[in-house]
Amino acid sequence: MILCRTPHPFFDRKTSIVSKYISELDDCEKLFILMHDECPGHWYMCVIDFKNSHIQILDSLRSKNRDKFRFQSVKTVVEFCQMFFKLYDIGKDVFQFSIDWAPSIPTQENGWDCGVHAIKHMQTFNNGDSMMVSDLCNSVKLRREIASDLVLHEGNREKQTIIAIVCIKTSTRAMKKLLL
Repeated sequence: MILCRTPHPFFDRKTSIVSKYISELDDCEKLFILMHDECPGHWYMCVIDFKNSHIQILDSLRSKNRDKFRFQSVKTVVEFCQMFFKLYDIGKDVFQFSIDWAPSIPTQENGWDCGVHAIKHMQTFNNGDSMMVSDLCNSVKLRREIASDLVLHEGNREKQTIIAIVCIKTSTRAMKKLLL
């Protein structure tokens, strides 16, 4: 899409979900973009901070072999964002923003917790705070917290259905263990 400079049909204001949220982008202070590196199957994050004119890469499993690729991927996404902002007359100019790696973020201790790290980064970094190693001491507990937050959120239209399915498929003993 970026190379041909023609908008994808998804971005048509009249037919897409974009129109629902487009006006909120003018007031947006930070934009969190999950990034995926398919080579090792790894999730990391790009945070565009409009207030401070800065872009940071939050990566819990940095790799000298993949840093150049991930940095370039973030640059490509930033170019796409700039095209999107221009297309919809949103007063954001991210081309002038500096891009760098977030300092002092916890690294994951295994090869499968990158998604948990990315979600936790979003939760903590939104307030401008850096995530601490102690925030990730128990990834199993964090996975449960994230899942329960998603299921029990007031905006989840499927909440009652999911709870009913869990209750039907789970014995009382297993339910008690699940809740503890």
